[in-house]
Amino acid sequence: MSEPKVLFEEQDSVAVISLNRPEKRNALDPETVLLFNDLTEKAKDKKYKSVVITGNGGGFCAGADLTPSGGMGWESVEKALNEGYHIGLNNLISMDKVVIAAVEGPCAGIGCAYYMSSDIVFMGNSSFYQIGFSKIGLIPDGGSTWLLPRIVGYQKAFRMASEAQRVSADECKELGLCSEISADGETLNDALTLAQTYSELAPKATLRTKHLMRESFTRSYHDQLKEEARLQDDLVGSKDNLEGVQAFVEKRRPNFTGE
Repeated sequence: MSEPKVLFEEQDSVAVISLNRPEKRNALDPETVLLFNDLTEKAKDKKYKSVVITGNGGGFCAGADLTPSGGMGWESVEKALNEGYHIGLNNLISMDKVVIAAVEGPCAGIGCAYYMSSDIVFMGNSSFYQIGFSKIGLIPDGGSTWLLPRIVGYQKAFRMASEAQRVSADECKELGLCSEISADGETLNDALTLAQTYSELAPKATLRTKHLMRESFTRSYHDQLKEEARLQDDLVGSKDNLEGVQAFVEKRRPNFTGE
């Protein structure tokens, strides 16, 4: 019996989701997309404090599987995106915990959308990022046209997409597309180490920081000030807030419980 096309593993309080089509450089066919969606739903369980996504076999994701065997799976591309890909991508963006991507080898096509939907990205030294839709006469999708300009700026984003530029790990870090560069083969270990660190942080504060920053793209500055004030008022005096203050005074590590 062959292994599933996406694997799910628990590492203490970290959920690890691994694309598992190494022979296809983890290109996404309908079965892989739907299984990834299901596993990102599973990762929402409160017992998991953080999530790591990665690809097995030396490649993160080569994008959609364009071979005849890959198949569409839906009657139109629009339905494939709305009823397939967008579900998992929205799960990553809205996840009530930090999502870390561990990227080895190529990250291309709609794989770049999964990359950018993560909160933190580790890239292997030899890995690269390439939105290559223009090579086959298509536009970037999966939210890439929304995310990429906000990360790197319009002109750079437009050239990266329209020219299908291959962007090295070093340049990705310079542009703010990734946070860390790891030695080849070590991105998953490094991502797991950081994921464990996030598991020890105050979960409500981390979650609300994530959502405030994600949603800031669609709010005015003054609306953002009001939302910060509302959420801060709710956190001040909470058990985690009091524990954090006490730990600071006592010069010890706080024990956050999410309350």
